[in-house]
Amino acid sequence: MTPLWLRLWHWTMAVLFTVLVVTGVVLTYSTSTFALMNYALADTLHQVLGIAFSALFVVFLLASGVTGHWRRYQRLWKGLLSRIVKFGGYVLYGVPKKGNGGETPPRIELSRGLLILVQHFLSIFSIAVLSPLLAITGLVLLFPEYAPDQIAGLGGVWPFAIAHYWVGLLGALFLLFHAYIATIAGFRRMIKGR
Repeated sequence: MTPLWLRLWHWTMAVLFTVLVVTGVVLTYSTSTFALMNYALADTLHQVLGIAFSALFVVFLLASGVTGHWRRYQRLWKGLLSRIVKFGGYVLYGVPKKGNGGETPPRIELSRGLLILVQHFLSIFSIAVLSPLLAITGLVLLFPEYAPDQIAGLGGVWPFAIAHYWVGLLGALFLLFHAYIATIAGFRRMIKGR
């Protein structure tokens, strides 16, 4: 069972991140002649929802620690990369025949399993790397006066802005992949908890 608190957190973060992606696109690509939405509104939404995203991420970390939910990610991680390689080999080369000559699962079923394993990896990567980087770089951009004067010969805020852009892009790609995997694995688990 997926606990209710985790499902509510998951859906809230998905909505927040989707709006953050849209407002981030507006802030990045708007010109004086074209904008998907009002620039000032996009800026305000991005700041407020970015703070909410960061706060809810901290709530997730605390709740995972208190409830012991973090152990689920620890179990998922154990042997995950070797399982991905194993399933990848099955998808590419087929399942090795056993002595009894039984039927091998079709490649489409094997690729479904591979995609779900990749999803597990990306979820852990999102929690361990992407979300903290988005929160940290976003907070530095929100409070640029606390940024160092220079990093690697560049203006202090500039590397944080580039990192925020690229990490946000990776997060958007993860969101698309995650939504696709949900169509394969079914939305029921994140709705009903099973």
